[in-house]
Amino acid sequence: MQEISSKASTSPFSTGLPALYIIGFISGISMGLFTPFISTLMAQYQVNDILIGANSTVFFLAIALGTPLVAKILRQLGLRQTMTLGLILMALSAPLFPMTTQVSLWFVIRAVMGIACCFYFVCGQTALNYFCHEGNRAIVNGIYALSFSVGFGLGPVIGSGLYNVSPKLTFFLGSILVLSGVVVVWIGLPNKSVSFQPSSRQGIFRKLTLSLYGAFAFGFAESTIVSLYPVYLLREKYSVEQIGYTFSLFVVGGLLATVPVTHFADRFGKLKILLISVCILIFSILSLSFAENTMSIQIFAFTTGASLTPVFPLALALIGDKLSHNELSSGSALFTAIYSFGCTAGPLLSSLVMEIFDNRYIFSLVVLLLILFIPRIVKEQPKMKSN
Repeated sequence: MQEISSKASTSPFSTGLPALYIIGFISGISMGLFTPFISTLMAQYQVNDILIGANSTVFFLAIALGTPLVAKILRQLGLRQTMTLGLILMALSAPLFPMTTQVSLWFVIRAVMGIACCFYFVCGQTALNYFCHEGNRAIVNGIYALSFSVGFGLGPVIGSGLYNVSPKLTFFLGSILVLSGVVVVWIGLPNKSVSFQPSSRQGIFRKLTLSLYGAFAFGFAESTIVSLYPVYLLREKYSVEQIGYTFSLFVVGGLLATVPVTHFADRFGKLKILLISVCILIFSILSLSFAENTMSIQIFAFTTGASLTPVFPLALALIGDKLSHNELSSGSALFTAIYSFGCTAGPLLSSLVMEIFDNRYIFSLVVLLLILFIPRIVKEQPKMKSN
């Protein structure tokens, strides 16, 4: 098979990369559009809150458990075909959700959506590290993360107007947007074969310990903030408008910081910038836990978003530094699986802590994970210099 060289250009917009940014944007829209309106639809049919939460858990578990299958298919079919398969599967399965009221079928459809999402997540993350250059790896992953975040933020805005007319229209629009990604894949990704060889999962796990820890910690923190922090603020007597504004600042912080932070990572070192981000994140999250006025909460929501969001692209970029091209598909699959497990575990374990102790302990597990992250980063720095 003919391999594509990633050394041809140091531009973050060289061949193949713009298409991947667009796919990241479409992935964000699909998650931002489908996820809240699935919960809304189930709530309108008076489905139990526990089942609504379990349905979301099934989605992330399907992503996690589907990664070994996706890695195998990716090695057999290649990037274009595998990504296309995932986009088509999502486009066909998502519109089925509002066409039934059977809770059991909703779980099946959500599982299929998770597997479909897994296809283009793993492919996109593999391709990012394959097509980028050594000197721009962090900012390439940063632009991809930014594209996803913008899409994720726009999803609910795009779907909300149509949902009031008909839920089916919202899901149909999401399906069309996802399907448009197929055109992007076939026009924007190079028409060449990429060879990926199966690798020892244990060996890859050893090489990627830091990246995988970062993926888990990011998923754990992000899902806890998105799922439980609104509940915390409501119990603290904040209005829905104040909660919405606070989360807007969290998102804006991430959007504004991701590209500059990843640019600095390419210039000054990924581990150094990752360490700074994690330290700021710990301070911001601790401050969120103890802040008692609206202004403080909004400031620390912004700094939390600004320091948390870059952790994902930085951890993902480290995969490309540690693995050969032949190992990228396995590494990306493992990264996606661990991230999904973090998303699943975060709200579940953090809610238990809130129940056992107090609402103020909402971020105690998140902070503990991040504190344990620091010595791992420090320990890895001499290894990266020796490489």
